[in-house]
Amino acid sequence: MPGALLPNNMDMRLAVVWIGLVALLGEIGCGSPERHVLKKPATPQPLAFYQGAYEQNPTDPEILLALGWLYLQKDRTRHAVAVLSELVAVVPDDADAHYYLGVALAKEHRKSEAIAAFQRALEKAPGFAEVYWALALLYNERGDGYEKALATVEEGLQLAGQSGYGHFVLGFVLCSRGDNENAKTALLKAIELDSDLAHAHYYLALVYLRLQDEPRAMAAMEQTIAADPGYTSAYYSLGTLYARTGRDAEGSRMIELFQQLSSATMDEDHYRRLLYRQAVPLATDKQAATHFNLGLVYWRRKELAAALEQFEAALALDSTYAEASHNIGVIYSLQDQHATARPFLLRAVRHKPDYALAFENIGNNSLA
Repeated sequence: MPGALLPNNMDMRLAVVWIGLVALLGEIGCGSPERHVLKKPATPQPLAFYQGAYEQNPTDPEILLALGWLYLQKDRTRHAVAVLSELVAVVPDDADAHYYLGVALAKEHRKSEAIAAFQRALEKAPGFAEVYWALALLYNERGDGYEKALATVEEGLQLAGQSGYGHFVLGFVLCSRGDNENAKTALLKAIELDSDLAHAHYYLALVYLRLQDEPRAMAAMEQTIAADPGYTSAYYSLGTLYARTGRDAEGSRMIELFQQLSSATMDEDHYRRLLYRQAVPLATDKQAATHFNLGLVYWRRKELAAALEQFEAALALDSTYAEASHNIGVIYSLQDQHATARPFLLRAVRHKPDYALAFENIGNNSLA
């Protein structure tokens, strides 16, 4: 399965590890088991809260589920596997627990273990449509056979025929086997049901390219970016299409955006791998610096909440980290929380008395 299907960031519609799943309830076919509704954990508090709660109550299923979910959201999949494994030991009959463990295992490329977890989820809840689609993608990737993958998708669609995501999975499996006309039909249906499915637009564009229909391919690539402005590969494909049709300036701009996004994505992956995917943890000073650098990546992308989290993590590891303290203050100032910002800006100059930019921002903060 192409790497593009592995989510860089798990959104709040998580279902399968490769794509942020939109689990739309559909009609229950005659004779089908009752449709199982996947529960999304309630996580109103930040990650640190649930980490602390876990230390106090390591067998509380609600805490384990919330913590595992947040680790998945933050792509800290090794931590997620560990916590969710504890969860299924505590609540072995909970289908959702097995499902989320399967997601984490798949994210770690432990395909056979992920399949086993998903199959256990189905044993607990035979009407779990998302599990059928997760299994279909794994069967397709692992080479278990096109017919098996296709039949598994269809089982999920019998439970939730109005799920845009389910029709996307059908289209993806058909596309991966070169059945372009049927893939086009399935992907168009997915978009009809959920126009925000960026992957459906993208793979529809690829199908149109195979069918040598460049105008429709171009439109589908444009819709991909409209649905997800961070869909890196779409910029390159669209830039190439623009160039081939004589729109050279627009093509160059798309390629430039592709290069910018690719660089940021590579940096993010590098720092996240250092922080969360190494068997041997970094030394404390290197952890702090890596959190700070990851925060800068998010800052450049204007993802201020993610940047703030990383700068706070850096400051928690090194209380004298003036640059981290300064950047926290600036983010709060940008959010018009000037009273909250000021102590962080003052702390920055206390630890770095020649920090000219921090002094400037203290002045700006005072005038706000």
